[in-house]
Amino acid sequence: MDNDRKTQNFEKRKKDDLEEIETEQLYGENTDGIITEPFNPKDVDIVSQPMVISNIVEDLKDGSIILDPDFQRIPDLWNPQKQSRLIESLIIRIPLPTFYFDAGEDEKLIVVDGLQRLYAIKKFMALKEDDPQRLFLTGLEYLTEYNGHSFEMLPQTIRKRIKEQVITAYIIRAGTPDKVRTSIFTRINTGGLTLQPAEIKNSVYRGQAADLLKELAHSPEFLQATGGKIDSSRMLDCEFVNRFLAFYLLGLELYTGNLEEFLNNVMIRLQQEPKEQIEIFRQDFFKAMKYANLIFGDSAFRKININGKYGRINKPLFDSISVNLAKLSINDCEKLLQNKSKLHGKYTALLQNKEFVTIITNGTAKIPNVQNRYRQIKNIFQEVLDDDSIYANRKF
Repeated sequence: MDNDRKTQNFEKRKKDDLEEIETEQLYGENTDGIITEPFNPKDVDIVSQPMVISNIVEDLKDGSIILDPDFQRIPDLWNPQKQSRLIESLIIRIPLPTFYFDAGEDEKLIVVDGLQRLYAIKKFMALKEDDPQRLFLTGLEYLTEYNGHSFEMLPQTIRKRIKEQVITAYIIRAGTPDKVRTSIFTRINTGGLTLQPAEIKNSVYRGQAADLLKELAHSPEFLQATGGKIDSSRMLDCEFVNRFLAFYLLGLELYTGNLEEFLNNVMIRLQQEPKEQIEIFRQDFFKAMKYANLIFGDSAFRKININGKYGRINKPLFDSISVNLAKLSINDCEKLLQNKSKLHGKYTALLQNKEFVTIITNGTAKIPNVQNRYRQIKNIFQEVLDDDSIYANRKF
C-alpha cells in the first residue's frame, strides 16, 4: 500500500473511531480552562543548537534520536515525492524549518516537531542499502536527473553537500519541570499531524505513569467495557484511562476546574507511587471495567438518543461510572450486578433527566458539573445497594 493510501485509510479509520466518541464541550462557549497553577517562566529551559545532517544520520542509526516508539503516531505520512523534495532542498541549500527536540535523562532526543522531515532523512540516508523501505528520489522539481537515485547513487560532491548541511534545532533540556515541558510541547507542536494531549503526556511522563496508561488502555477489561470502539492510534484510549486515574486517585476535592492540569497532576503522582500502590490502582480499574461491562453491557458509558437508542460513548459518563464502581467493594459490585434491572431503571431515568444530560454534555469540566455527575451516579448506585440491604434483612 503506498503512503497516500495509507494516510487516507488512517484518516478514515480515525474519523470512524471518533464518531463513536461524543464531542465534549469542556468549559462553555466563551471560556477556557483556568490556569490555577501557572509555572515560572524562568523554568523554560530551551537551547538553540545547530545540528549537522551527517551527525543526525548517525544519531538516527544508533537510536539516539527517537522518532516513533512512544508517540503512537504514524511517522511515515509523507509520500515519496514529498520526502524526495525535502532531500532536494538539502541539495540546493534551501534552509529547512526549525526542529524541536526533548532531551531525556538518558541523553536521547525525542522529536517534538519535525517528525516527517527526520523520517524522510532516515529513509534516504540511515537505512541499510538493501532495506525495502529505503527512499529512491522521485518527482524532483529541479534536479530531475537524480530521479530514481538512492543516496549512494548520487555523485560524491552531492552526497558531501547533503551531509554538511546544518539545521537549526531547539532542545528542551533535561530537568525542565514536567508541567513546563507539557506546555512547551503544546505550543510548538505545529506539524501536519499535531500531537494529541495524551500523546504529549506519553512523551513527557515517560516511565511508570505512561506505561500504566498504555497497559490499562490495551487491557481486555477496557476493550470489553468500551466495545473496542475507542481509537488507540492517537492514544485517545489512554486519555480515557487518564481521566479515570485522575478522579479515582486525586478525588474531587483536588479538582480546581482545569481538567488538563488535573490530568497532568495525576501523571506526576503516578511517577512517584510505589509498585504495590500501582497494583491496587490496576486492580480497581479492572474491577470497574469488569462490572461496567457486566452491568451495562453495550450501553455502558452511552447517553440515550432522542430515538430512545443508546448513542456514542460519553467521556463524563465513563469517568463518573468507572470511578464510582472502582470505589465500591467487590461485594457491593456483585449486589449491583444481581440487581442490574433495578439499576438500569434508575440509570435510564437519570439519562432522561434534561438537567443531568446537560451537565454531561456542556461545560463538563466545570466544578459544579463534575461534582453533580459524580454525586448523581453515586446516588443511584447507593439507592440500589440500600434497597438490596433492606430486602436482605427483611424477615418473612
